[in-house]
Amino acid sequence: MNACPLWRRIKSTSSPDPPSRISITVAASRTLTASSIALLLASASLRRRLALNRRAATSYTTVRRTGHRPHLLPRRPTMKFLTLPSLTKRNLRTLAHFSGASLLMLALSTSPASAQDFEYRVNNRVQVGQGQPSLTLRSPAVLSDAELTFKRSDGHTTTRRLGSLERGEVKEVVIEQPPGTFDYTVTLRAKDIDGEPVEFELTFDVAYTEALKVEVDTEEVELGQGRLPIRVNRPVEKVEIEFFDANNRPLGTHTSQHRGARGDIELRFEVPEGDLAALRVAVHDTEGFWESFILEPFWVEIPHQSVVFDSGEHTWQESELPKLTETLERVQQAMRAHRDKGLQMQLYIAGYTDTVGNASSNQELSERRARAIGRWFSAQGLDIPVFYQGFGESVLAKPTPDETAEEANRRAIYILGNGAPPTSSELPRSRWQRVR
Repeated sequence: MNACPLWRRIKSTSSPDPPSRISITVAASRTLTASSIALLLASASLRRRLALNRRAATSYTTVRRTGHRPHLLPRRPTMKFLTLPSLTKRNLRTLAHFSGASLLMLALSTSPASAQDFEYRVNNRVQVGQGQPSLTLRSPAVLSDAELTFKRSDGHTTTRRLGSLERGEVKEVVIEQPPGTFDYTVTLRAKDIDGEPVEFELTFDVAYTEALKVEVDTEEVELGQGRLPIRVNRPVEKVEIEFFDANNRPLGTHTSQHRGARGDIELRFEVPEGDLAALRVAVHDTEGFWESFILEPFWVEIPHQSVVFDSGEHTWQESELPKLTETLERVQQAMRAHRDKGLQMQLYIAGYTDTVGNASSNQELSERRARAIGRWFSAQGLDIPVFYQGFGESVLAKPTPDETAEEANRRAIYILGNGAPPTSSELPRSRWQRVR
């Protein structure tokens, strides 16, 4: 019987999603006859060894370290703990009398006579400025002359010498790489207590990325209309939104998939029924990191005295100025009262007319009057964004026939909030324009 070359490879492969897979390839050094195999398998001691070896040879645990809130964790693990058996040449020579199938099963044995459990952990999802990628090893036995060789997918290769390791000793090796995602093949070589070589190989990828940043332009937010524009600096996988009422009770959820989109992203969702008081938004990137923030819709209508405009114009007499001054003071009082909310407040002015004149001219007139009030507020030092919209004669406070002069219908509404107010019977459209 001629001996064939003896070789083996123990390889770990990992993907972004669990479970990780362990693939082991072992070749037999000899070939047995059918009668020899039958004789060996008839051995009671061998059957007991094979039965023991059917136990799982690998295990892993995942620990999440990304994001900011544990209850919003993505499903993608960032750290993997794996147990790999490593074989010495002496072990392989001892097993050279068995077939390839038998050799594989015995190689998975946890018996010290044939294999050692080598544990490792990979921290392979790290944001720049929040630590470094790393590989942590726990030695199963006394080893000497240990070294790690890292081969990166761009061809870069480095060797890190670990030296002597005691049984149970833990070594953490920082993986130095530029920002980006790379695949690694890592080979550990060492000698056991008898001076026999020990070697195993594992593969994994490392994503070392810039920190995920999400920006919200509150001037463009229209929560009442289910519109939330955001700007993201990294590819986005999905966005999760949770809705809550004033008592922090959930009103529903919404999830949107974005398939790696980045930059300006407009989120659209159906506004849930109920008293919407807050939204929790979690943005997940394609590497498993996420950023969350809370939006609290806030609107308060400002009580005021109606300004009497010049007939058919968007101007007023000086006698109307005290009304405007009083309204401005009430806006500023409301801002101070809600300052502790940390909101970026905005003022929304809606203008209305009576039915004198045609609908088109009244629509234009209501817009000009609302804009004129907004400009006056800004000129007086109101330092928040001001938006206006006209509704003409389409929303009458007091129903009248056409061509009816009615002071109650010549009015304006002032709403202070941190976003455009939702549409309603008073505000049937949402076409707000910023006062310039």
